[in-house]
Amino acid sequence: MTYRQKLRDPRWQKVRLTVFERDEWRCQRPDCHSPEHTPLAVHHKNYISGRDPWDYPLTDLITFCEPCHDREHALSTAEPMVEGRVYAWDDLKRVLGFTPDKYLTEKDGAIVCACIRKDYNPDAPGILLAGDTPEIVDKSQKFTGQENFIPVFLKAMDAGWKYCGRHRVESATSNAAEIAIQQRHANLHGIPISTVLFLEKQPPSPVTS
Repeated sequence: MTYRQKLRDPRWQKVRLTVFERDEWRCQRPDCHSPEHTPLAVHHKNYISGRDPWDYPLTDLITFCEPCHDREHALSTAEPMVEGRVYAWDDLKRVLGFTPDKYLTEKDGAIVCACIRKDYNPDAPGILLAGDTPEIVDKSQKFTGQENFIPVFLKAMDAGWKYCGRHRVESATSNAAEIAIQQRHANLHGIPISTVLFLEKQPPSPVTS
């Protein structure tokens, strides 16, 4: 029996219905923005080789709408990123699980990745200089308000994008004097800057024996 056939098995359908009823027929991702009546799916939080879909405790199962379920699987299949490695732009989708934007990438109302050019941000990833277009201002404000760390890549000349680890905003300022200092330091005279973001790097996980 193929896995697709197992998903039509009455034993799985019974478990699936139980999970939907427990979760009140609603997607359980807190960042879900799908419209009402979007089709639902039951997601396995982990997989055990050789185990049938219905042979899991209910605590290992959760209701997602189909778009959120697809996003969850894209994230889970993303490759581990290696700090210091340089990636071609076309490879970033493979390692991230989504296609990034230049500067800050926003998904579902949150900033999830930064791809930074050193010619505009010479002290990156420690300091980011945000422009003054409405889109950049909005994304910079969202990034500043987040507590989570995101992956940061720096443009490595023509070689690609260097992964610099995960960072978050430690502090930010729109002070005119600070902006002027950063403009002179970066040689960005005439290029407007709305905000200076000071980033902190996520410390390595402790090694356990």
